[in-house]
Amino acid sequence: MATPDSPFWPWAASDPAGWVRTWQAAFRAAPDNLVQPILPGWTFNINSTNSSAPQTESDIVAKHSYGRQLGRISDALAALIAERDAGTPSDKPTDKRYAEFLTMKAEIDATKREAAQSRVEQIKSDLTVLKSTNPTEYRRMKEALRKALDL
Repeated sequence: MATPDSPFWPWAASDPAGWVRTWQAAFRAAPDNLVQPILPGWTFNINSTNSSAPQTESDIVAKHSYGRQLGRISDALAALIAERDAGTPSDKPTDKRYAEFLTMKAEIDATKREAAQSRVEQIKSDLTVLKSTNPTEYRRMKEALRKALDL
């Protein structure tokens, strides 16, 4: 039993280090080591070892991501392949490499469409929540979307 002269928790006086460990464990809200990558699987190292002008490359990537650059190159290559094979009976490339490229591009384009559809579904869901929690903001967003869709 605690007395006015003894600590509130009698065990604290007998093992101060134990008391500290107990409270540290109780208040630990996160692990000791937390690593959370922003873009899992992506590594961008622009330096003087792999670029003759690292600052220029960084400036370019800031304006046009690698994905955007590859997308535009893919679109241009697909147009060139289509133009090249426009006179063939099936309008399909006879060169296996071109056919494989176009298959890959079609898969990438399908993934982009699916991602866009998913984002639209998320917007619909968010608007449903907004409608019930903040009707004024819902009406404002609804009108903004109407204007954007009438472009």
